[in-house]
Amino acid sequence: MEVQELLYQMFMSNHRFTRRSDEVRSRSVWTMTARSNFKHLLYNARKNAEKVFQSADPTLWREQALSWMRRDYWETLCNIWSAERWQQTSTILKVNRAANPEANMHTSGSVSFEKELKRLPTFQEVFDRTHKKKGTDQYIRDRAREVAESYSQQMTEKHAGGDEQPQLDLEVWVAASGAPKKGHVYGFGHSIDMSRVLSGASSSASQTNAFNVGVGTPGTSPSDMMGFIADTISGLESCLA
Repeated sequence: MEVQELLYQMFMSNHRFTRRSDEVRSRSVWTMTARSNFKHLLYNARKNAEKVFQSADPTLWREQALSWMRRDYWETLCNIWSAERWQQTSTILKVNRAANPEANMHTSGSVSFEKELKRLPTFQEVFDRTHKKKGTDQYIRDRAREVAESYSQQMTEKHAGGDEQPQLDLEVWVAASGAPKKGHVYGFGHSIDMSRVLSGASSSASQTNAFNVGVGTPGTSPSDMMGFIADTISGLESCLA
């Protein structure tokens, strides 16, 4: 995390943004990219070790640390990989990926969703795009279907007065998806901490939708939330690339 922060500050020393919302969005994209790259880095390290030692037993890899990683870090990773719990989880995930490759892709095409619609999509449209099997109208999981249907119904009931529905009503989404866990809301992943937004949207008496809650708080303004939706779409295209 210290290295990630250092690299971002180096990036910011050479770049400036005209809007605060763009800077917040850049940090979100930076964090998502760093996490993805780090995950692949460790995956490649594990696969290379398996190839060099011609063994899938991580306990045999500990003696030869990587040139770019501290030895104690490498030994700790080997211990984690050799643990029974990690091995069981890895096996289950491999089986799930093999059984449902479309869900593993978690994407629906390389064409920009925004350009395809010729407008900014709603959050539910992005959610459907990323949680339905490619080429079908079936959700990859029952929970995704239940949340989407509940959200759609509650949105219709809440905004039945004829006003145009907002891109995202966070209060309704939380009501449909359930209580957040550790500040994270279902459907938002772990790349954005929603605790500040939730604290501003927690009052059931408020009729203000999530795009108008907490304006002025970094990361919760309307443009920030729209930026998150755009980042989600961008992330899909990055996966394909």
